[in-house]
Amino acid sequence: MNAEQTIAILDVDGTLFPGALGVELLRELMRARACDQPSGERVLEILAGHRSGTIEFSSMASRAYQAFAEAIAGHECEVIEAHARAVWATQRERLFEFVPALISGLRARGYTIMLISGSPIEMVRLVADELQISDAYGAVFTRQLGRYTGTIDLSSGVPGEKARIFAAATEGRPVSAQRCFAIGDSVTDAALFERVGFPLAFEPAPELSIIAHARGWTTATQANVLAQTRALLDSPASCPPPNLRD
Repeated sequence: MNAEQTIAILDVDGTLFPGALGVELLRELMRARACDQPSGERVLEILAGHRSGTIEFSSMASRAYQAFAEAIAGHECEVIEAHARAVWATQRERLFEFVPALISGLRARGYTIMLISGSPIEMVRLVADELQISDAYGAVFTRQLGRYTGTIDLSSGVPGEKARIFAAATEGRPVSAQRCFAIGDSVTDAALFERVGFPLAFEPAPELSIIAHARGWTTATQANVLAQTRALLDSPASCPPPNLRD
């Protein structure tokens, strides 16, 4: 009988990295005129609308993904991937200083690391490779014959999607959800937090902060995230989460 696995699910944007890698990629594509400029501008306008409080999170996420898909529609996948590599080459040093210690500490406890991010998989995969993580999930824009079609296969940053991604990724695996750990900073992480025994809200955005306070979830900052992670994992797990397939 296989021993149950424990998985640590890490968000990227705002958690491991101070910003949004998908936005960094979009800005590079716009600078290089490697995407549809009006669609790219629309993505930035939608994000600004959320920051100003005029667009709620779920609507912002769905609309931004659609505009991003339209921005790269018809463009060669290899070209976009090359720009993603160029972006990562300049952004990789911006990972928070605590990241290597966080990951090594989780691995020392026997955790398998998994990245689930709202940024495009073209960027998330580069982060995963940098950190030697094999399981990585991000937004997926539909491809056909080497080009993007303008549609979306996976909107990983829409609330609820991360929990579904985790459920699908662990289908058939002997995973102990009650011993799993998850860290993130936005409301997109809330549904996933509900399904693991050790949720950690990292410098949570207002929407997540409200939920974290109501649920009694541990919070952390850059200054104490390593200590908070150790304390959380040394404590009894929270109540058994619901079935991962729910």
